[in-house]
Amino acid sequence: MGVFRSAAGTELHYELRGDGPLLVCQPGGPGRPAGYLDDLGGVHRTLLLLEPRGTGRSEPAPSHVFTALAEDLEELRLHLGADRLDLLGHSAGAWPVLAYAARHPSRVARLVLLTPSRKPIPLGADEPTQDVLVKRWFSAESWYAAAKSAWDADPDGELDPALMPLVYGADTPAVREHARRPEVTADYEDFWSDTLDPGDLAAVGVPVTIIAGDRDVVTGLAAPHVLADWLPNASIIWLPDAGHFPWVTDPEGTRAAIDGALSVT
Repeated sequence: MGVFRSAAGTELHYELRGDGPLLVCQPGGPGRPAGYLDDLGGVHRTLLLLEPRGTGRSEPAPSHVFTALAEDLEELRLHLGADRLDLLGHSAGAWPVLAYAARHPSRVARLVLLTPSRKPIPLGADEPTQDVLVKRWFSAESWYAAAKSAWDADPDGELDPALMPLVYGADTPAVREHARRPEVTADYEDFWSDTLDPGDLAAVGVPVTIIAGDRDVVTGLAAPHVLADWLPNASIIWLPDAGHFPWVTDPEGTRAAIDGALSVT
């Protein structure tokens, strides 16, 4: 376990898990602690699982905007006494990581964006909607009707566990257990109140690997390509039949993808 001070002066906690070189993990949600990442399928690294402002045991702060959370990563680097960091951001957590790399490019060694949120990325004119994708991918599944009914009844995005097979791309005991896991989360109403655009990302010259699931209704199919085009040195690894939490449904494939991304030079 570890404790340090955020850029706002509040107390933040993290957990270390595994063995090997350090990989700092920024969770998504937004507003979740990183414990749900588990060991990312058995990645051969020591994972630093961050509990951002207001999540887990960490204190809240006046701002939870993603660009403010990016500055907490610099405070973490100084706390660790590291010259550079390998960083992984999952879902919405990809954006604090990207903001940090844009502001502090010399302090980053490698970036992994695991099923990054597409929210800041403009919707393409011909891009299928989430409803089209879930029907295309999952309508033949025995669990589809119940999950889609819960999806349609969830206009406020409360993420009823009954709809989660559509998000995970599967309905298994492991998926059900992971989707129902209790945790201390925060209300990040201001998380998306700042912006990051292609011009901001031009400074990110380190290797960036986008790991995407080809059945991920949260990220979609177009956003990884758009994000890769915004970055000077990015590549995409597609995980077959994977949803938004691929280490739950395909731990070996996810581990191999992350280990491979971290070996890129």
